[in-house]
Amino acid sequence: MKKNENLEAPSLSSFTRLTEKSFSPLVIRKYTKFGFPIFVGIITDDDLDALDSIVIDFIKKKKNLWTSDSIQDKRQLAGLLSERITQVFLKTEGVAVTFYIDKACVSSLFGDFMNHFQCKFEYYSLLMMSTNI
Repeated sequence: MKKNENLEAPSLSSFTRLTEKSFSPLVIRKYTKFGFPIFVGIITDDDLDALDSIVIDFIKKKKNLWTSDSIQDKRQLAGLLSERITQVFLKTEGVAVTFYIDKACVSSLFGDFMNHFQCKFEYYSLLMMSTNI
């Protein structure tokens, strides 16, 4: 018997493999169309070509939450956007939505970003690095 014959093939039950990031890299998009930056981080195997239009259309439809003076509205908007992204991109393993609006940082995390420190650390590290470039 060869040395590697006993090893089983990796499970294909999950969409992403945290140890093999080449399959589902973290993507962070920044949107500035609405006056304050919106950052969306996503880990998925889905085609992300429609991500921009989904985020922009969603914020336009929820403009009343975006333009209100309520911090709670911003929290709700971040959660709703995160939820919308997971509904559209079915293979999503993690979504992070971050607003920096009117001197407040509001964040909503889903999936791997909520459950795995490494994913959360990577997202916020890249976010800090990208805002300083």
